[in-house]
Amino acid sequence: MDVELRAVTDDEFEDLLRVDNAAFGSSAPDAEEVATYRKAIELDRTRAVFEGGRMVAASANLSLELTLPGLTTVPAAGVTLVGVLPTHRRRGHLRRMMASLLDDAATRGEPLAILLASESLLYGRFGYGLASSHTSVEIESRHGALWPSAPDGGGRIDLFGAEHAAKVLPALLDRARRLLPGDIRRPDAWWEALFGDAEKHRRGAGPNFYAVHESVSGEADGFATYRVKSEWQSGLHKGRVIANEVVGLNPAAEADLWRFLFSLDLTEVVEAARRPLDDPLRWMLVDPRRLRVTMVGDFLWVRLVDVAAALSARRYQVEATLVFEVSDDVRPETAGRYRLDGGPDGAACRRTTDRADLALGVEDLGALYLGGVAASALAAAGRVTEVRPGSLRRADAMLASHPAPFSRTGF
Repeated sequence: MDVELRAVTDDEFEDLLRVDNAAFGSSAPDAEEVATYRKAIELDRTRAVFEGGRMVAASANLSLELTLPGLTTVPAAGVTLVGVLPTHRRRGHLRRMMASLLDDAATRGEPLAILLASESLLYGRFGYGLASSHTSVEIESRHGALWPSAPDGGGRIDLFGAEHAAKVLPALLDRARRLLPGDIRRPDAWWEALFGDAEKHRRGAGPNFYAVHESVSGEADGFATYRVKSEWQSGLHKGRVIANEVVGLNPAAEADLWRFLFSLDLTEVVEAARRPLDDPLRWMLVDPRRLRVTMVGDFLWVRLVDVAAALSARRYQVEATLVFEVSDDVRPETAGRYRLDGGPDGAACRRTTDRADLALGVEDLGALYLGGVAASALAAAGRVTEVRPGSLRRADAMLASHPAPFSRTGF
């Protein structure tokens, strides 16, 4: 049977979503889902496989921007909507699409690609490395008291409807994501889905609430989006606050938003599904043991497409030089030896014949890229080889990120 790999047409876009949903065991997309994705997806960045004229596998790149350590930014291809029909697996379709998506990123001058992995076994073989993680936490509201010395913004918090929130939250988030390595520019379609607040996204909880924090001077400097899941037992409230996002442009605004969430009436527990690994919340609590970690998971996976451009784009904790010997089975043209000279004020990376300091696969360089894991940890796991003694210590100091990489936006 003839196999064709190409971008989809507008008439075929709904079929792309059907294939992706079927791969994940979901029902056919409804009109809202089709409209939302159609606004976010550029047709010429889709890649689908057709067998005998029928679409059997689908994928796409989003045009994103990623914040890096040192708070520089870089364009990135956001791989999404990847799925193969369960009847057409093990035929090489996924490999064809992933290679084509990387070619698309290279053609557009995007030095790296990023994705969220449905299965952690899948994407390492295509050169993606686990670059950032997140944690889910919960705490009983009655144990949510903060230390008297915790930051206090002294401002005010107001609740707004979706119409007003849509005028305030996107600009706030865009400012906040530029302060956080690993965060991305949030697509407009993502915001439209949030403010549309479809019933199917509520999972038994109530509608979205939008709380905006304003400083003493009246400037909006933080927000929280949350739902309340009301439960009663024998006349007693057992409600849960589901904090989808708590975002502050400064520690005081974020602390004030947590105080607000812990104070909500008729609720017993506050849960937050995605928080950074170095979240200061535990250290603000009078009783830190009461904060329970319910999950730690991987989030952003990074794949370098242009090693020299990607390493030149970020900044580094200390002024130093490293030479990487990089292997790449998927894109042999990426493999080779690279000399990185970098520090807090800038960086330059180029191919070199200098002796290597570290040898590693492109997937492990992707894991190191945002500073979410130390080179010494990967070496201890057998993933990185120290060619020159002392190079691991230098790499750990140079590549670290403070704060730890974290992304607020899925895609």
